[in-house]
Amino acid sequence: MQIKYTDTFLKEVKKLSKKFNFIKDDLKQAVDEINSKNSIGVSIGYDLYKKRVKNSSIPTGKSGGFRVIIYKRFKDSIVLLTIYSKTHKESLSDNELKELLEKFMNKKK
Repeated sequence: MQIKYTDTFLKEVKKLSKKFNFIKDDLKQAVDEINSKNSIGVSIGYDLYKKRVKNSSIPTGKSGGFRVIIYKRFKDSIVLLTIYSKTHKESLSDNELKELLEKFMNKKK
């Protein structure tokens, strides 16, 4: 499966890495899981999925970990749109999800 990353996703990872030292290892494990098990998370509409990712920097498991928002429109490719820490933000609203997707789609043009 081909996995792409948006600039927003990379900026959020960089910001989160200042507080959570093991985020890159946790994301690598999540990407490996996507590739090996084709597990991209729970559908949240608009061809978007929310994947739970553990946060090894704090001992809460996946429930207090990270959430990665993934766009999957085609069978063999996905785009990681954004990531956030569950300890900082409960979830994204429908409006935030729509804005995120619109921003990505407009940038593709």
